[in-house]
Amino acid sequence: MKNLIYATLASAAGLVFAVPASAQTVPAAARSDCALRIDGGATNWIIQGYDPFASSEPIAIYEAVFNNEGGAACVFDPVFVVSQETFGLSHDGGQGRVNYTLLDQFSNSNATPTSGRTIGRATQRPIVVRPHSQQLVRFQFAVDEDGLVADGLYSQRVTLIAEKRGQGEMLASRSLVLGVNVLPSAVLGLSGQYRRNGGQALVDLGELSEGVAQIPLQVTVASTRAYRLEFASKNNGLLKMADADWSVPYQLMVGESTLSLASTANYSSSGTDPTRDALPMRFVIGSVAGKRAGLYSDLITVSIAPR
Repeated sequence: MKNLIYATLASAAGLVFAVPASAQTVPAAARSDCALRIDGGATNWIIQGYDPFASSEPIAIYEAVFNNEGGAACVFDPVFVVSQETFGLSHDGGQGRVNYTLLDQFSNSNATPTSGRTIGRATQRPIVVRPHSQQLVRFQFAVDEDGLVADGLYSQRVTLIAEKRGQGEMLASRSLVLGVNVLPSAVLGLSGQYRRNGGQALVDLGELSEGVAQIPLQVTVASTRAYRLEFASKNNGLLKMADADWSVPYQLMVGESTLSLASTANYSSSGTDPTRDALPMRFVIGSVAGKRAGLYSDLITVSIAPR
């Protein structure tokens, strides 16, 4: 009976020592194979503060560092993968997708996951990371600016994979968010019958008569959302003769709205969507009866802001 108890305890002791032995890990420095990880400063590759009406383009360079802690060289291709969604940046509350490109500057090859993953090329230069060393790789991220019509964040989540050359085995991966943050922005212009003098547009109303002056003009607007126009008259809605007290009242018609310029006048677009408008602008001249002949003028300042 004692022998049986002793034998059972000996077997149990053997199991106790065997479990820790099988769970031991080999230090990274002692590994004989490739042991890769992907490092980098940012997991959000997002272009910040893009203004669609400025001269800059939505392009940026981002970096990934491939670090080999093993004892053998890692030979691989960088592959971007889109999971469970259509390729392209999406906008909160918007429909459709915005195209983008990813350029691998190490191999000078297209890494864009247009079909859901990067399409490799046999002639593409592989990345080789020697044991206990690292390789920095830069990627150029560029967004199709024609698709950035509204302000806000356009983004897509992707996975960057180090894929073993010729075998398709994943050596390391890193989750990233690609995107561009578009600023609220708007611009305006003027088209029609006018001429420029320095930074000002000069509109000749011709011989004044009461009623709508037949001068073809349009205010052109492009905005990433609904907008507001402000019209400020230097003479508070009066065409004045220089160095005299003579004046002629007038109003401004923008689209179908008639605006009094006695104080700052506002015109607001309808809806909330990004828009491009061409608004007819007309001058409604008041009574000219009994007015002295001569040149009458005013200065109107027009400003725009998204709302």
